[in-house]
Amino acid sequence: MTPTVREVLQGVAIALATPPSADAGMDFAASRNGLAASLAMMAAGEAEREVAATVAENAAIRAVLADAAAYDADGALAKAAAQTDGDLTVPALDAVNATLRRQLIALHEQVEAANDRALDRKIVALYVRMAEGRRMGLGG
Repeated sequence: MTPTVREVLQGVAIALATPPSADAGMDFAASRNGLAASLAMMAAGEAEREVAATVAENAAIRAVLADAAAYDADGALAKAAAQTDGDLTVPALDAVNATLRRQLIALHEQVEAANDRALDRKIVALYVRMAEGRRMGLGG
């Protein structure tokens, strides 16, 4: 599961609003506050680039799906490849991204079963780019 910025910030709010138990001590409270602050800073960094990263990722997935005509018996891949991101809100982009990722994974399973090395390498390279695009900096 990849938490959204909203989910991370909700967790931070809950952690900060919930008092530690009396026996936890000051060290625990300080550590918890430091962790909450770090999570909030990472979430802020993600919020700055989240929309652009998701739009780019969706386009890259669609490009791979467009190259997979041999695996598109029902036309679903071509249909997904032809779509664009019209609603640029984070929840809408995340929903489209989740659907595209599922299609990419299903395609990759077919590609591996067919031993299609060229398309397999293209998909694995896309996975690497997707991971790089989602890397969160820890600051410092």
